[in-house]
Amino acid sequence: MHTLLLVDDDPDVLATLTRSFRKGYKTLSANGGEEGIEFLNEHPVDLIICDQRMPNVSGDQVLSHALQVQPDAIRILLTGYADVESLLTCVNDAHIYKYVTKPWDPAELNLTVVRALEALVLKRNLDTAREQLETAYKDAVVMLCLAAEGKDQDTASHLYRVQHYTEALAVAMGVDKETAAHMGLMSMLHDIGKLATPDAILKKPDKLTAEEWEIMREHPLNGVRILGNNPFYETAREISAGHHENYDGTGYPHGLSGNHIPLSARIVKLADVFDALTTKRPYKEPWTMESALTHIESHAGIMFDPAMVVELKKLFIDGTLTRIKSMF
Repeated sequence: MHTLLLVDDDPDVLATLTRSFRKGYKTLSANGGEEGIEFLNEHPVDLIICDQRMPNVSGDQVLSHALQVQPDAIRILLTGYADVESLLTCVNDAHIYKYVTKPWDPAELNLTVVRALEALVLKRNLDTAREQLETAYKDAVVMLCLAAEGKDQDTASHLYRVQHYTEALAVAMGVDKETAAHMGLMSMLHDIGKLATPDAILKKPDKLTAEEWEIMREHPLNGVRILGNNPFYETAREISAGHHENYDGTGYPHGLSGNHIPLSARIVKLADVFDALTTKRPYKEPWTMESALTHIESHAGIMFDPAMVVELKKLFIDGTLTRIKSMF
């Protein structure tokens, strides 16, 4: 059952609205704008019908507050006079669904509420479907990258550390949190191209021959091909193609340099190398974070973006890198 919040400072109007909607809906009645805001702070609602002209707190203020605390709720304004400025405020600041003039037609108002709630249900269903689709994509990312890492005999923990290092570095570089989180997720696919690399090369205990090394160097572009054309994986394709490029242009596969290397790829390169240095591998013991940072600083401007190296050191100083490493 949907919950309606009815807000008016006139008890008779409030009683009339309550009688109109008490069948089929749960109704909450607020006597004035201040009480309406209190209800919004304490009770989830699906739709608000609010008078405009009320003492102390006007209807546009109530609906603007509703937009902040319950943005999903449908907002309808009741107005008994022609106040264009207030209506524009409600449209621009409160994003109202509709305004209804007093005296209203009960049948018309009822139909407005029905249609508004139908739209709300549709929106919520679409939001649920989108969340399920995003979850499916994320699950696919994890399955793909675990397959790649398993083929390379590495650990899943490496993937998750790189993900979190990437996200933290992205935020430090000015990327908004949502984009940074997506970049972190996509970083897990940085070596997906190794699925196309023969095991004899991936697992060879000795030094690779020149021919084998050329095959190994194909994995960035193999990753791009594996990831296909889906827009969801655009950042992953950037990362796969660019995470072996060097800041000075000596990397591969395209020899890109500086800001010609996508930001996502520059970040993941640094996160990946930092984790490789500070993690035990079959061929080496883990370096301390201090030693790893010293090594990375010596390659700033050569392998790594110098500004990014500065931010990585700040993340070490404030404890972020230590917290991430302790998580996995």
